[in-house]
Amino acid sequence: MTQPKLRGAVLAATLGIAASAPASAFADNISSQAEALKPSVQQISDPYRRGVAEGFLEIAQRQDSHVLVSTVYDDAASKALGNARYLIDGTGAWQPLYRTKNWPTRDKWAQSIRTIETTNARASASTCKSEAAGRLLALTDEVWKEQAETHGTRWVHGWDAIDRAKTLSVQVNDELDRCPPPVQPVALMPQPDRPVSLSADALFDFDSAKLKPEGIEAIDALAASLKRVKAIDVVTVIGYTDRFGSVAHNRDLSRRRAQAVADALKDRGLNPARFDVRGAGASAPVATCPGAKSAAVIACLAPNRRVELRVSGQMASAAQP
Repeated sequence: MTQPKLRGAVLAATLGIAASAPASAFADNISSQAEALKPSVQQISDPYRRGVAEGFLEIAQRQDSHVLVSTVYDDAASKALGNARYLIDGTGAWQPLYRTKNWPTRDKWAQSIRTIETTNARASASTCKSEAAGRLLALTDEVWKEQAETHGTRWVHGWDAIDRAKTLSVQVNDELDRCPPPVQPVALMPQPDRPVSLSADALFDFDSAKLKPEGIEAIDALAASLKRVKAIDVVTVIGYTDRFGSVAHNRDLSRRRAQAVADALKDRGLNPARFDVRGAGASAPVATCPGAKSAAVIACLAPNRRVELRVSGQMASAAQP
């Protein structure tokens, strides 16, 4: 009978397999791929995003070496690797490492996780998102994966993941304490002959039409400015993508993003006579970046991934604040 391939000497010994048996090719592959991606992570310009990618590569290697006792979560290493690839060049698939957040029954453990999550929320709202803050976000995913695997109470493990993240959260909080207060942004006020252009990368995650926290902040500022206009007839919202992807997919994605912006403005009390929402896909590019799909070309094409707003109405008669 063919012996199953298992990771770790403990399971091997338990099932009577020689402890010197080589690890599975899959295990070696995950670790080697993670190691090979580390130089690419350093090319990510945004420190927060770079830190998240670094954290998931670290998790991929650590989970790959763990003795896993749950067949439900034995793909944590491959998921972590996919998350890192997603952040590096968009080729991976983003997946949480856990299915549900199972709080541990031990008070110390639960309180530690609350501290970690509070730090994550603080970092998310800050303009000083550091590499360490990004790494903490990834390590928090591993914390929840460990608790979900054990259902919080079935057996006790996972403190190492909690302690690792909690220690890092102290550093992140120190960095946030030193963060200078943000400069108040100039309100976005559309002009009749020039649209407001919002970066889709700032509003949405890759291939998503759901506003992320930074996108919500931008919409809040825009809505506040638009409310100062005395009368608005029509707000035209047009979404655009870059040239990668099919025509049908890009048109659909660009329209869903435009609709998300329009819906968010409606939710904030903007009440023009009507919204005109369109998806223009990859048409009307503002940047031309030749070459096959790569991290450099994707970054070059960022200006094309945008949502534009044109406002018609009594622009010259803006109400005074």
